Amino acid sequence: MHKLACFAILLSAATCTWAYSSGAPTAVCDDMTPKHPFDPQTSALPYTVSISKKTVKPGEETDITISGKDFKGFLVEVRKGDKAVGSFLVDSKDKDIQALKCHGSSNSAATHSNASVRKSITLKWKAPQEKGELHVLATVAADGAVFWAKKDVGKIVVN
Repeated sequence: MHKLACFAILLSAATCTWAYSSGAPTAVCDDMTPKHPFDPQTSALPYTVSISKKTVKPGEETDITISGKDFKGFLVEVRKGDKAVGSFLVDSKDKDIQALKCHGSSNSAATHSNASVRKSITLKWKAPQEKGELHVLATVAADGAVFWAKKDVGKIVVN
């Protein structure tokens, strides 16, 4: 019986670790924290997140790039208050990026679609019609055990 219990625990841990290799589920839109069996890192995000245009007009596009050392997963949202706004433009044939519907808005978040190791990923984001100051939030996972969650990595002003 002891072996069966150990196997069940091992299997459930493996399921948690592998469950999101194909991207974050919409269930994490609010807290942006992977449901891995580990706590997020509390240190500063060791990746660079750059925004090509920090001031845009309504409907205008800008690129958001995550780069640095190797990483496997990511989730990015641009928020006004606690709601994801705007939309990520993702080609349906893209094998690395997929858009998510968060807070009732289609394509308002972007995540990985596989667990390939990458050093950089560029996301194309389209501003909403509403003007205002927005915050870019990112979760980046080096792997299933080491990740940084919901880090405020920059601002975009829509005017």
